[in-house]
Amino acid sequence: MKQSSITVRLFRFDPHTDKTPLYRDYAVPLDPGMSIMNALDYIYHNLDPTIAYFDHAACTLGICARCTGRINGMAGLLCQTELTGDVTIEPINPDRVVRDLVVRKR
Repeated sequence: MKQSSITVRLFRFDPHTDKTPLYRDYAVPLDPGMSIMNALDYIYHNLDPTIAYFDHAACTLGICARCTGRINGMAGLLCQTELTGDVTIEPINPDRVVRDLVVRKR
């Protein structure tokens, strides 16, 4: 059986070293019921350990909302949003980016 894969387009930006944000594409195997957080974990552990995001080690229930981001332009929780196809992931507020998907609190 052939495993399907999707393209995850990820916002990348470190304001201390980069002049402008960029997007990097990653091919990720798609498993049934996979969340966006699972895809980020796959990228981090298998493709690019330099990505910055709030890991869900303490919560996958959507309670803390630390993993809020933009998913194809719409706000949502990365740990709760199921992947069904190609996706673009961005920080919820690009003006407060610390690095990649991590943003400063208010």
